[in-house]
Amino acid sequence: MKKILVGVMLLLLTAGAYAQNEELLKVFHDQVAAFNEGDVDRLTANVTDDFKWFSLTADTLLLEVAGKENFRQSMAYYFSAGRKSVSTIEQYAVDGERVSFREVVSHKNKAGETVSSSAMGIYQIQNGKISRAWYFID
Repeated sequence: MKKILVGVMLLLLTAGAYAQNEELLKVFHDQVAAFNEGDVDRLTANVTDDFKWFSLTADTLLLEVAGKENFRQSMAYYFSAGRKSVSTIEQYAVDGERVSFREVVSHKNKAGETVSSSAMGIYQIQNGKISRAWYFID
């Protein structure tokens, strides 16, 4: 009987973790798709009102954006020049309420050449919204 109860408990815990991971990944993948489509409204809808985006290099920690409206303005400016950037997620992992990932973003420069940059990122997702983003940039 104890083995059955332990098995049921493990099954329920696994199912709960799986459901949470699915919710986190849904938000994560929607954010990447919204970026690739240049959809500022959708990008903004996926973040909390108190959203913060940090960039980290070997020597610097920078608060890029604080607040949902500032994020909207930043993304609108980014896409305003008709820039068509593509984000490709090479790998990701879910740990608790965070999705960590390796991202490559590419676009064409003025000479028509494809240029790209890569970064490690982490999204903290709470209640179906991204509340914090950290990008580790070389």
